[in-house]
Amino acid sequence: MLSRLARAVLLPLLASASAFAGVTVTSPTSGATVSSPAHFVASATSSTSAAISSMMIYVDNKALYTIYSNHLDTSLSLSTGAHTAVIKSWNSSGTLYTATVSFNVGGSPSPLPPTGNVFSNIDQMTGWGSCSACAGKGGNGPVATMSMAQNQSSPSMDGNSMKFSIGGTLPYADALWYKHLGNPGTARHFVFDLYFYITNPAVSEALEFDVNVAYNGRYYVFGNQCNPLSTHTWDVYDKNDDHWVSTGVACPIFTAYKWNHVTIELERTTSNQLHFVSFTYNGVKHYTNKYFNSVATSYSNGVGIDYQMDSNSKPTPYSTWVDKMSLTYY
Repeated sequence: MLSRLARAVLLPLLASASAFAGVTVTSPTSGATVSSPAHFVASATSSTSAAISSMMIYVDNKALYTIYSNHLDTSLSLSTGAHTAVIKSWNSSGTLYTATVSFNVGGSPSPLPPTGNVFSNIDQMTGWGSCSACAGKGGNGPVATMSMAQNQSSPSMDGNSMKFSIGGTLPYADALWYKHLGNPGTARHFVFDLYFYITNPAVSEALEFDVNVAYNGRYYVFGNQCNPLSTHTWDVYDKNDDHWVSTGVACPIFTAYKWNHVTIELERTTSNQLHFVSFTYNGVKHYTNKYFNSVATSYSNGVGIDYQMDSNSKPTPYSTWVDKMSLTYY
């Protein structure tokens, strides 16, 4: 049993520990004017023995970043003007802690890399291929029914969108469409840009946007996906271990009945690694900054893109339309 003196000393310490529980934001500070991308640094402390399990950044009521840790350090591209950020954290018991900061962004978002050579209007090109089983785990997944149709006038941005559809009876089946584009030479940088439109986003397990590069006996599989029904994050692919790696950036259910814009920036490094630089979704840029090793290949030098749709557990058929698809390389 604690003595009266020990209890007198211990109780203030416990009260002090509880007083410091919550979220502490060190960047940006309230009232500050920052440049874009804005640098966010925050940490969270639990008021109980239950450890902090996750943190999220909401800017102007939109979830932009998630990490499963008690500390975050990331940069987010934001538009010029006033913003309010709410940083939330949860401990393993589900207790929520929040902190709010209001700040200004004084500069515009970082520009895209310099303009290079461009494969434009890929959605209007002939020679697309497709497969279903190959898109599953180990290249042997459940088979979906799938179709595509080019030159769609509606919905469309330029009068010639491409419609993709997935259906069937097997849950979690995938439909993959691919287009070989040619030899990009010694290009190390790639920017994949497209718009997609969806009418029933709640049934889409995931959408995937890939760039595949073969160069001098090495293969670079730049897999990128938004997974709103499972991981709820944007993920990148590590072919070495055949698994997806979360970027920590939240991926909510896609917006219906509008053109959603995706821009993905990638690099083939001088040390034969894949560098996932960033992605921009509907005007908000996130720096991925993930590196993975390339793998050996016998493929000839070249570059191609993939577009993939995943079905849910039902499965429920759905369609997407893609327009103004391009790949810049330099």
